[in-house]
Amino acid sequence: MHQDQNALMGVAGCKPHEPHEPHELQEANEALAPAVPEGNAQAAEAVIDLQVLARLGELDPGGRQGLVQRILQTYEASLARQLQDLAQAREGVDVPQLGRIAHTLKSSSAAIGATGLAQDCAAIEQGARVDGRMPDAAVLDALLARAQAVRSAVAAMLAA
Repeated sequence: MHQDQNALMGVAGCKPHEPHEPHELQEANEALAPAVPEGNAQAAEAVIDLQVLARLGELDPGGRQGLVQRILQTYEASLARQLQDLAQAREGVDVPQLGRIAHTLKSSSAAIGATGLAQDCAAIEQGARVDGRMPDAAVLDALLARAQAVRSAVAAMLAA
């Protein structure tokens, strides 16, 4: 296992050794799960699927190119811009722009393993593009909360 994967596992509280067992990846996912109220359906979802990041890391054997870190840095910067754009689209009730933002955020989030956020974005994109409607405030608030949880997890991984 290369350095980037070991760093990711370390953030989640796993010891960086080879090989990582499936239960260790599950424990890592649980350690990165967002703090949500007990009984909430989102409680079981992980913020970042570390298996997705591990697969990305396989594209950079030995971690010499720092691929995973560069991807996470790019995602972090993009997420910040997308959240600003989302706030503007929300204020201006710009449904088409909201659909474009949700589409972009959906794809990039799925690529780094933020599957819950990607799914939320897919639902918003569907409503905006197909139905032409602005989601309820509660739906957008939930998306923003999940995005902030992902942003925090990514920042912690980059700091490790």
